[in-house]
Amino acid sequence: MIIRPSLKLHFFFSVVLLGSSMVIGFSFLSVNYFVDGLDRSLAGVMRELAKNTEVEDQHPKIVAGIHIASRWQDTPEVIQQQFKNRPVRVGELLKIKDQSTFLSMPKNLYFVVLYQNQKGEDRYISKFLLEKDLVPAYSDIHPTNRLIWTLAIAIVAILLFALLLVLIMLKVTKPIKTLKNWAKSLDQRNLQKPPPDFTFSELNELASLLQSSLVSAHQSLEREQRFLSYASHELRTPVAVIRSNVDLLQRLNEKMPASEKQKQVLERIQRAGLTMTNLTDTFLWLSRNEEIHISNEPISLGEKINQACSDLSYLLSGKQIELKVETDDSKVKVVAVACHIVINNLIRNAYQHTQQGEVHIKQQGSRITIINSNSTSDNNASVVDANDDKVAFGYGYGLGLQLSEKIISNHDWFYEKTSTSGLYQVTVDFSG
Repeated sequence: MIIRPSLKLHFFFSVVLLGSSMVIGFSFLSVNYFVDGLDRSLAGVMRELAKNTEVEDQHPKIVAGIHIASRWQDTPEVIQQQFKNRPVRVGELLKIKDQSTFLSMPKNLYFVVLYQNQKGEDRYISKFLLEKDLVPAYSDIHPTNRLIWTLAIAIVAILLFALLLVLIMLKVTKPIKTLKNWAKSLDQRNLQKPPPDFTFSELNELASLLQSSLVSAHQSLEREQRFLSYASHELRTPVAVIRSNVDLLQRLNEKMPASEKQKQVLERIQRAGLTMTNLTDTFLWLSRNEEIHISNEPISLGEKINQACSDLSYLLSGKQIELKVETDDSKVKVVAVACHIVINNLIRNAYQHTQQGEVHIKQQGSRITIINSNSTSDNNASVVDANDDKVAFGYGYGLGLQLSEKIISNHDWFYEKTSTSGLYQVTVDFSG
């Protein structure tokens, strides 16, 4: 089974990932700015103390926990142990912290900076905070527990963000689903009705565009159906005239025999007239099929098949084809005209596609199976006399089959076709 990507899930996970990345990034940035702000604040206090506190050699002073000395050797011993080299750049705050992990609380903090007073004398300002001085309330909490709490808070924050995102998506996707359901419900009856309000202006514009496109397509389809209907009606008269005059010429030939060439031309005109009759009947039926409702009537499929085989036998003339027809006496209730068109077109298609081989037509109950096999190669099978009526009218090579498939689809009949090298099989079940 192919799992197709979901735009909704893609949007959801993309926003969650983006939001989580932004939260984590801003958290690191906030921590960095916070620590940097504390360092700058402490450095500012140290600078003021260096300017305003008088100290002498060997007599450092302590003001608010900050040590002020005039010589490096007068700074606290713990500062000298942590900072192996004395600061040499004026105003540069040096800091050392004992911290096992990034998320754990530091155990000890050490600060030292070199400033000069108003007289230009060096002053070493230092401060240190030991573990007992750093947040006494949390001194007994294990670093692992602090890490767990931090991760738990982060997960809860992400879940709350995801929940808020889901609520937003529900608000946005609900009108989209409404638009989808409305579009699926559009048909000929409600296509002209104004679309409902889908909350967002973009969706309303999309609905209007969709409706206008469907209206335009429906109007084009109606124009095509009217053209088919008008063309079929107009063609019926000249085709009937052609066929009646062909019949008249055949009767005249019985009294005054014509040459062999004239007989061939007359037979070709007769076949073309029959082809055009079938074609106009099919077009007319397709154009009216959705507008009329004809009741079913019992039809003998065996009789229909035998009659079609007799009428279309001229298509087998001059071909080395073995015809095998199997029918029974069962009847099925169908629309007679539609059934007649489908059977004639399918048999015509089998006859015209087979140049040398076998055509097997089998009817059992309501099911008809037509198998035509070519014993020649595809190239030889496609060679047809350019003067033949099936080339002149382009009928039977795909068109008749397509028209039959549309009629079958309109009546919900079972239809199946298979094609292999040199073998073509079509199955129709008129019971559905």
